Amino acid sequence: MNRRVLAAAVCAALLAPAPAGAWETTTHIGLTEQAALTARLDARLRALGFSGGLFEPLTVPKADAPELLASLAQHSPINGYTPDARGRQHALGWLLAGSALADATPAWAANHFFDPATGKGWQGSTVVDEKLLSRLRAQNAPTHGVPAPDWVVSRDNPLQLTGFLDQYEKAVRAATPGERGRHMAGALVAAGAILHVLGDLAVPSRVRGDGAAHREQVGNDELDRGSRFERLAALAWGRLGVPAAPQVVKLSTMREYFTSLAQATADHWFSPGTLPRGVDVGVMKREALGPALAASLTRPLPAVPRRLNLMAASQKRGATLRDADGVCQARYRVERGRLSWWLDDDCLLEQATAILPMAASYEAGLLDFLMRGELTLSVDDRGVAVAVGGTALGAGTLTILAEDARGVRTAVTSAQVAGGATGKVLGTTAMPAGTRRAIGLFRGADAAGEAVVAVGALIPPAP
Repeated sequence: MNRRVLAAAVCAALLAPAPAGAWETTTHIGLTEQAALTARLDARLRALGFSGGLFEPLTVPKADAPELLASLAQHSPINGYTPDARGRQHALGWLLAGSALADATPAWAANHFFDPATGKGWQGSTVVDEKLLSRLRAQNAPTHGVPAPDWVVSRDNPLQLTGFLDQYEKAVRAATPGERGRHMAGALVAAGAILHVLGDLAVPSRVRGDGAAHREQVGNDELDRGSRFERLAALAWGRLGVPAAPQVVKLSTMREYFTSLAQATADHWFSPGTLPRGVDVGVMKREALGPALAASLTRPLPAVPRRLNLMAASQKRGATLRDADGVCQARYRVERGRLSWWLDDDCLLEQATAILPMAASYEAGLLDFLMRGELTLSVDDRGVAVAVGGTALGAGTLTILAEDARGVRTAVTSAQVAGGATGKVLGTTAMPAGTRRAIGLFRGADAAGEAVVAVGALIPPAP
């Protein structure tokens, strides 16, 4: 992903009408921020030579990306992802900018759905209001989307994995500190957008094929349509209230982060359009209730107990189905002998309280995964030796660079390597006189066949 493509894509996104079809921007910014604070991003940036870590100032010059900077300038600096007039902001701000931009057009937002039961993405929903339908058509609202795990690697996505890897590699390889900072900003924007797409799969309706849940009217304007669940989360937590990630989820492949989160969400939570169907229980024998409840499910999970408190459900307030942690999964009531189900705001808020930390944990894990590649450098009789770090590597290209006293980097050698397990030496070379820092850079695949950029650095001892 070159700078012009990134700038044009971001400009188009920011100038287009924003859909109400995802976690609201404030929620996404909060999730990405919590993921960054929990992941190893700060330490990784420092190891790459960005001594300020998350708060290292990175500049994208106006001449390189005028559309990008002009578009971001329309947003208030209080958002935390708006660069100054020079195109300068801290590394964390660029990551948050990518998270804010990921679904800024309807065409992009439609690609943040994935139903693990069918493998499909957004399939739209039936709109019976002709006035609304005509207005949605005027907005070019998509009728279907690319499944989220495919979107983050799609060539049609300007903020996808290959773009991240290209920018990340250049953030190590580029000659001058200014160039490296500019490319790191680009890498962080792409990473933030990828995290955003993952976080959306913590929303039940997005992983249960429930398109109708994203056509609810959630504001005063007739076209302010979206998910009530997501709107409530934005109102209740904003950005700064989003809870911290309690753990870092560690998985083997990038796709697994998306499929695992989607499956966990789909199996544990109902969405408005996938609640159990109504059951006539007024004259039903006790032994028939269990099979009838099982048959009422639109999906096998989450399951409904074979016995419910129908007496409590006959009261005006109804009763509550709770999970093992005591969190509301749904409300149910019996009226005139018929059992029905619904989700009210209090129930949805309980769910969001449980879901948001899980989403942040998955995002923290994916952020570490994106920057997982490490090399170990050491000095031997032949010069600097570069070995595989903590993540086993497959085939790729190893480049060894020398950084001089001015911070300028030059490639010393480059060769194809077969990779190997942790500790295997990939290459050794003598470093030129005046080298202040030796850098190893690998671009290829890890042992699982996943695309990766691996980096390591060493300050050689004085001669």
